[in-house]
Amino acid sequence: MEKISTIGRYKIESWVASGAMGDVYRAHDPVIDRPVAIKILRRDLIRDGDFDAWLQRFRREAQTAGRRFHPNIVTILDFGEEGGTPYLTMEFIEGQSLDHLLKGSGRLEPARGVPIVLQMLDALGFAHAHGIIHRDVKPSNVMVLENGHVKVTDFGIARIDASEMTVVGDVLGTPAYMAPEQLWGAPIDQRADLFATGVVLFEVLTGVKPFRGKSVTDMISHMQTRGPEDILIHLPAAPPTLKEIVARALAFDPGQRFSTAAEFARALREVRLADVGPSPAFVRGDEGMSATPPAAAPALPADEPSPTANVLAEIERDLASIIGPLARIAVLRVAKSSSGLEQLHLRLAAYIDSETERARFIARGRQRIRDVAISTGATAPGPARQALSSEGLATTIAPDVLSRIEASLTQFIGPIARVLVRQQLSKSASLIDLYRDLATYIPDDRDRAAFLKSRPSA
Repeated sequence: MEKISTIGRYKIESWVASGAMGDVYRAHDPVIDRPVAIKILRRDLIRDGDFDAWLQRFRREAQTAGRRFHPNIVTILDFGEEGGTPYLTMEFIEGQSLDHLLKGSGRLEPARGVPIVLQMLDALGFAHAHGIIHRDVKPSNVMVLENGHVKVTDFGIARIDASEMTVVGDVLGTPAYMAPEQLWGAPIDQRADLFATGVVLFEVLTGVKPFRGKSVTDMISHMQTRGPEDILIHLPAAPPTLKEIVARALAFDPGQRFSTAAEFARALREVRLADVGPSPAFVRGDEGMSATPPAAAPALPADEPSPTANVLAEIERDLASIIGPLARIAVLRVAKSSSGLEQLHLRLAAYIDSETERARFIARGRQRIRDVAISTGATAPGPARQALSSEGLATTIAPDVLSRIEASLTQFIGPIARVLVRQQLSKSASLIDLYRDLATYIPDDRDRAAFLKSRPSA
């Protein structure tokens, strides 16, 4: 980073931050006698042959942005160029970036985080109404003042075209916050900014991002096939409407998202913050912040086998194949407070957002429990059971009863229910046991209770 003392009429006082577009400094404006922020843009980002045309275009965009004022947008005061180096002069904000706040606390309580996102939406709505798409909405471009007031930054460079840059990367968007159409280079509109705001909302409330992936291709695949992680896993007391808002904001198809910032804000304002409740405790893991699991399920019989180190390693491998490196942190943490293998699998399943993958993980866990019980001579989980024939209950339960069981389970876990019912028939000793066994595949306590209640009385 080159040390400079002045640029234009401004006296540089201190360095503030660096980004893909250049460096930001605190400076003093001697004419108006006030502090300002100076963003000195990287000359190497612009194609050499197009520099003059690019400079003129940038000047027009800066002038356009500078003529429009909004309380939640950092105001552009001046634009200049010195020695082939362009720079922007902006109002200086005494505050912290949202990125800095999240790195310090992991997440924000809903009563603080939601108002920040609402102010972001107000700023974006104003910009979109004037034909400006930000393209790089992320926590580091959101400044939060001590009084909670929010200022969105970098609108002055929002409309510069990627074709005019030698290097893009963070210039026109950070992958973790970019909409799928932006990631693959397709034309975008204001809904790309709203998608990014949805990612910020999720991160603000939970401390984690809604999509995982080691590459852009992985992230797009996650967006398309799995959708965002279930926010209610991290905020179990929140109303279902919050999950619906997140799902709509982060929809893979732009046509299914909120069409305007105002529409997004209206939906978010209708969520009762008191119902969202405080976020659970967080631990820092290989992929950032991760939530502690939901409250423990009821204690299981004392004769259930306890997990050995080898069994825990197997469980970690199963879980890692679905959620990645976070599995190690989850298994180590949950194992300390679980009373047995079955409870351990049920609580770990809450980290899996796909219903099908969750059911398969639980199914593998139940088989593992049986294998451990056989190898150690322990009894299987639940009441003592009689020896089963190879067909189990299949020959004793009427087809219409099986159909009702399958239909009841399907409403809670989806089409995988049919497979699970058929598998469990040869393993359960009675109709009561069958219902109890199938109920373990349902992660939600209320849904599990409703399924058990649907069992016909003997």
